[in-house]
Amino acid sequence: MDKEIFKEIFLLILEIIKALCEMLWKKIKGFFCLIWDRFFGVMDISSSEQEEGQQEWGDTGEDTWPVTSKGLSLKTEESLLQVERKEAVYAPIIPDLPEDYGDNRIVLMVRDAECLFAYWELRKDVLDSIINTLGSMAHSAKIVLRVYDITDTVFNGNNAPDYFDIEVTGGARSWYIHTGKPNRSFCADIGFLTPNGTFRLIARSNSVLIPRSGVSEVVDETWMSIEALYESIDASGQFGSSESVFKSAHKNWQEILKEGVASPESPRVSPVSKK
Repeated sequence: MDKEIFKEIFLLILEIIKALCEMLWKKIKGFFCLIWDRFFGVMDISSSEQEEGQQEWGDTGEDTWPVTSKGLSLKTEESLLQVERKEAVYAPIIPDLPEDYGDNRIVLMVRDAECLFAYWELRKDVLDSIINTLGSMAHSAKIVLRVYDITDTVFNGNNAPDYFDIEVTGGARSWYIHTGKPNRSFCADIGFLTPNGTFRLIARSNSVLIPRSGVSEVVDETWMSIEALYESIDASGQFGSSESVFKSAHKNWQEILKEGVASPESPRVSPVSKK
């Protein structure tokens, strides 16, 4: 039994010595490799140091790089292309707006008190159908905006008190309409007008109301000022206050009035009817 124990201890000691020898051998081998490179690689090291010494710090030698047709060095252009590729990958793709939406309509809007704005979209199949119905008159027909004044009128397409035509030229798809009539209601048609006066409707717009061009004629009722209200209360004597109290209150009211409480921005009181 004792022999087995001594045998295990002996083998363990051998393993420890073996590991220490391997570590020592690695250190010695590294030391000899360093000495070898230092003494037998002197020419390579010195030559590389001389080559590096010829290049100044911060000098990348960009002047010696080949130049492209854009006047940029080859490396610079390659870096720019890499940046553009990255931006192209992460940039959102925004589709172009379509030229039309397949609608056949005209929209009327108010620009100011004397001007309207109209824009429209006309479908080709609708235009072709109307042109076919016009026959020989289609060649001499022209597209016009017919603007109706429909103030105080329940418009049905034929009962407008007044209207005027504007010829649309150049394939326009929008138009500014100068009415010169504020505070009026308008509606517009777009269609073909033939030389004999026949009007063929393509689309009809919504109706709009142009606002007034000046100050409204509607005014507020006559409002009683704070000072007049005080005087009415003083005259009535409905609170039974003594004359000294009224004088003191009157003085306080005058001070408040001087500070601008009775200005147009001050709170109003309800109107008092005058009999």
